[in-house]
Amino acid sequence: MTDTNQDPRLSRMKRRLRKKQYLGEFQELAFEIKVSFKNELSEDDLDTFLGDFIDYVEERTLDYIGGFDNAWVEGTIMANKRYTSPTAEDRTALLDWLKARAEVGEANASELHDAWHHDGEV
Repeated sequence: MTDTNQDPRLSRMKRRLRKKQYLGEFQELAFEIKVSFKNELSEDDLDTFLGDFIDYVEERTLDYIGGFDNAWVEGTIMANKRYTSPTAEDRTALLDWLKARAEVGEANASELHDAWHHDGEV
């Protein structure tokens, strides 16, 4: 998180504006995931995977925002509470969980980044 005392631009902003723009002490972090399956999944297998995936994400008090089909899953992982962020431990745990799944061929995650002011790739 950005320290408002270290950034002169932020120290001049009113707290309400920093909050509205998710800056300084209100910054939220996120990370991107990309998953490809070894083989295309049937509808039932995809439903099972997605159910397990969402359950695991929610157990860690995170949210998944993204898309999927029977060959891939791709999206953003964020905290499910406002003004909080996933941790590096959350990122590692989710990546390990994905790689341990039999149907997953490849799983990648970006580094943690600013959730609202980012335009990078995985």
